[in-house]
Amino acid sequence: MREHLHAVLPFGLVLIALAFASERGEAHKPITSKYTYNDDVFPIVRDRCGRCHVADGIAPMSLVTYKDAYPWAESIRGELVAGHMPPWNAEDNIGAFRNRPAIAAREIDTVLTWATGGTPAGNPLHAPPEVILKREWPMGMPELVLPLPAEFEMPAGTSEETREFTVPTHTTEARRVRAVDLLPGTPAIVRHATVAIRSAPENVLAVWLPGEDPVATTNGTAFWLPAGAELLVRIHYKKSYKYEGRAMTDRSAVGLYFAPAAATQVRSWIVASPPVTEASGDRVSFNRVIDEDVEALAVYPDPALANVALQIDAVAPDGVRTPVIRVAVRPGWTRRYWFERPLALHRGSRIEVVALVNGADVLLLPSAAPTPRQPATGSPVRVTFDVVPAQTNGPK
Repeated sequence: MREHLHAVLPFGLVLIALAFASERGEAHKPITSKYTYNDDVFPIVRDRCGRCHVADGIAPMSLVTYKDAYPWAESIRGELVAGHMPPWNAEDNIGAFRNRPAIAAREIDTVLTWATGGTPAGNPLHAPPEVILKREWPMGMPELVLPLPAEFEMPAGTSEETREFTVPTHTTEARRVRAVDLLPGTPAIVRHATVAIRSAPENVLAVWLPGEDPVATTNGTAFWLPAGAELLVRIHYKKSYKYEGRAMTDRSAVGLYFAPAAATQVRSWIVASPPVTEASGDRVSFNRVIDEDVEALAVYPDPALANVALQIDAVAPDGVRTPVIRVAVRPGWTRRYWFERPLALHRGSRIEVVALVNGADVLLLPSAAPTPRQPATGSPVRVTFDVVPAQTNGPK
């Protein structure tokens, strides 16, 4: 229709006709929301979404002005209703976690009411202040900052890529680490990262996502960093549509926060399936028996998994079953789930895992870069618990 108009009307008349049509459409759009963007929605977007949905952020669109947010109202509604935003992916009412996104039901209701009720801007005299992307360490300056050894260059024709970097720590003695963070050099393309010890890659120090604060260990516990250790930093880069066809560069930095030398060492306790084959079908079940009394501080799926639903239960020696977590692993959203309180796991208990795989091409090899069409054959499903000896009441 628009092409036909161009053929029969002068360009200026076309613009007038389209503007008139737009105004008529707006005039017939009822305003039923008692909430406005300027007064009610903006504070929620700023505090809950503004670290990603901001100019130069990782999200494909900014939402921190009315002009930016208005065209995306229907998408905002759909993402909130589907539970995709704020991203969490763990089922409600199973387990309590320290790092669950802090958004209240009333805040969700406010945004939904605005998005479905005519999206009013509000009083123009109350226009919100400018929001800019913050490039800072949320926990404050780390004790040790380690930039990547070289600048990463992402060619114009590449839209998604995973790279591994070896980062020497140059430490002269073993240290305990209470938290690890990543500060992106170019936040618009740094989508996901893991930081592990290169000599023991199963010892993952951090699973990093944009917009989330690092979580520090508590109760006198910490991760072990050997003297002179090298870090294995795996970063998943992804361009949004705004940067397609543009060459991009990044030089992120890793920040280490140290704990007292007497802190109890956190260990990785892995539950893994046999290698998954085509004959395994869509459902994979496996378990592991605990051979000592431990307390679990956190649990996370292998960062190389994607499009897998995980059901994890702890079965006590007397047969009592405790659901640990139900989580849908979405591409690019793997995270560590930190228990609000340490989860006591007694000797003789059994960790049972059921993985529902949505197809033969969505289980990614843990040793390979997470690309969307990696075949699953021969790859195990792995879940890791971060554990310490039971009854850890302080440094040991």
